[in-house]
Amino acid sequence: MSSGVYSALSGAMTRMNMLDTITDNMANIKTAGYKKGANAFEAAFEEARTAVQGHNFATLKGGFSDFSKGTIVESGSPLHMAIVGEGFFKVRDEAGNFFYTRQGSLSQDAEGNLITAGNMQVVTADGAPIAVSGTDVSISEDGTIQMADGGEAKVPLFTFDDTSKLERRGGSVFALNGAVEAPVENPRVMQGHLEESNVNMMREMGLMVETMRAFESSQKAIQAFSKISEKAIEIGTVG
Repeated sequence: MSSGVYSALSGAMTRMNMLDTITDNMANIKTAGYKKGANAFEAAFEEARTAVQGHNFATLKGGFSDFSKGTIVESGSPLHMAIVGEGFFKVRDEAGNFFYTRQGSLSQDAEGNLITAGNMQVVTADGAPIAVSGTDVSISEDGTIQMADGGEAKVPLFTFDDTSKLERRGGSVFALNGAVEAPVENPRVMQGHLEESNVNMMREMGLMVETMRAFESSQKAIQAFSKISEKAIEIGTVG
């Protein structure tokens, strides 16, 4: 079989992986705080590994995220918070695992603790839940919550030494994966607002069309190489 078919096959597989990322982005276009997933191409040369003439494969590295800011819009809910500038909320799941998100569509659980739309508790730097009594609250720019009964709480924001190390764990939630957290020195939030997804629908649709065309071209190339191999076998048999 011609070595070219392997290159064409790797090209088709990378385009399929790209389509998975694009589909995930488009599915989360309405998810508050969602950060667009991205991929990067690289070429893997068989010749470089074996020191003999070989094949050039296309591979796709995933797991990248575009952390550019989304548009901030008014939601009207007193517990909603949009992060202005850098920072992430620190959250904890039911198993006690900590994650980070910019999804500010917060509400309360049965105990009055702040939770995300994914039912994760918003926590302090030491991992303690943040309890709020009622929804008649005033949230200042630094994340301090003033409650009607005189109580006070503060929602901290965190940044990282290297955001490229953050690992997406579904939707708008990230795990450290080697990154080191640090508190944001001058946090800024807006009460009653949300940061929208940073996905550009038109751009993603254009990328989807381009990727589909490249995938179809790779399929045609695979079919062409297959026919060439069949002819080569026939010629060899006749000879």
